[in-house]
Amino acid sequence: MKKTVGAILLGLLIFGISAGPASAQGKYPTKPIDIIVPYAPGGGTDIMFRNIEKIISQYKLVPQPINIVNKPGGGGAIGKAFCLSRPPDGYTFTCFDLSTVSQQIDGKAKWDFRKDFAYIARIVSDINLIIVRADSPLNSGKDLVEAVKKKGPKSISLGGTGVGGPDQIGNFVLNKATKQVFNYVPYNSGGEVVTNLLGGHIDAAWANPNECIGQLEAKQVKILAVCTEKRSPMFPNHPTFREQGYDVVSVQTRSIVGRAGIPKEAIDYWIAVLDKVRHTPEWKKFLETSLLEDGWLVKEDFFKDAENDYNMVKPILDELGFSKK
Repeated sequence: MKKTVGAILLGLLIFGISAGPASAQGKYPTKPIDIIVPYAPGGGTDIMFRNIEKIISQYKLVPQPINIVNKPGGGGAIGKAFCLSRPPDGYTFTCFDLSTVSQQIDGKAKWDFRKDFAYIARIVSDINLIIVRADSPLNSGKDLVEAVKKKGPKSISLGGTGVGGPDQIGNFVLNKATKQVFNYVPYNSGGEVVTNLLGGHIDAAWANPNECIGQLEAKQVKILAVCTEKRSPMFPNHPTFREQGYDVVSVQTRSIVGRAGIPKEAIDYWIAVLDKVRHTPEWKKFLETSLLEDGWLVKEDFFKDAENDYNMVKPILDELGFSKK
């Protein structure tokens, strides 16, 4: 009998059934967890976290409810600041992206990314596209540049998500590379950007593939340029901006952080949970259908990536006079 019980326990351990993250980490978590999405519903960050929550619930990876709470505003600064205002007990998390460092540089946020956040995991890497409505007379990145040359500075509007984030930084890079001035119009989410593009309120838009894939498939929008270093295998028939003569690269990552000081137990717990999510067929399907790449980095490696973001963005904002004096 002892041999039989031992064999059963060994089998459970091998297949990871009895020792999920909850049991491995003792009592944590003992109450619901809040994930603060600092953007409106429908954007890339919101979609990512809602898929994570769905998979966690499906596989019963966490014994407590996970609440996805949208707190848009300030280009993401309001929701992130709210997370930092909560106790560092491991029950409130938010996203970390390029705007987290850029808003520190330009003074729109009061945090210090090196001291105020607990780094858990970088989850995905997302490319940027420039899109227009399907009935637009513009058909390429070159057309976009020629249009603003002809009409004058700020005559062409490009919508994007947030202030000081990847979209606005991309717009800065676009202005510098083309020696033109495009009018950047910020919205609270990628969903809002696409809605306003379709409504004719902006001429073009910065968008991640998962924010506009439905509209691309329905042929409501079309791609002018893919903002990657090399032609993306996800869009083999669409040239990069570089191929069209302009050095415009815009790639962003999406990550999860908490407030500095949360227990190591909570950090390790969520790394384990998210790693289980990454290996589910549902998550792999989500990456495929959303045209996302796995961006997995944890703890110190994730922090080093944040430092790289800072070192990339700081000179751009300095040159544009946006850095806090």
